[in-house]
Amino acid sequence: MKNRLLTLAGALALVAVLGKFYAQPVMAQVRAALVQDVDQPARAPFQAVVPVNINNFTNTLVPIPTGKRLVVDFVSLDGASQSSGAYTQPIIIVNSSVAGNPNAAFYIAPAQSTIAAGQFYQMQPVTIYADSLSVGPAYAGFTPNFMSFNVVISGHLITP
Repeated sequence: MKNRLLTLAGALALVAVLGKFYAQPVMAQVRAALVQDVDQPARAPFQAVVPVNINNFTNTLVPIPTGKRLVVDFVSLDGASQSSGAYTQPIIIVNSSVAGNPNAAFYIAPAQSTIAAGQFYQMQPVTIYADSLSVGPAYAGFTPNFMSFNVVISGHLITP
């Protein structure tokens, strides 16, 4: 009986030591979640839906409030494209400019549906900083005779 009590006491001591060791990272995460990061500018959610089609082969400006910088966190594309040739790959170009620098172009080529030919979808996290932002169409392969997409831009606004 005495051996069982000593074994139980040893097991409890081991659990207490391991619990303290593994609980420290968890508690650090809890403390970090409860502390406000005052070094980060205040964030305001932002979301826009931009229609893009081949008929108006121009960039569509995404309005960003004056004095704010947009941080794009997520882009979602859905649409259709068809060509009289063998194939076409629609591409959505997101053009961004920050702090007066020249535009940077981000190319997103959505994947074609395996079920419905001509239907394209893409959802992905991104990090794009923008004082000005525009979205436009492009393609690879044969010229599409039809191409229409909705581009959803999701992110947050900060004060630069």
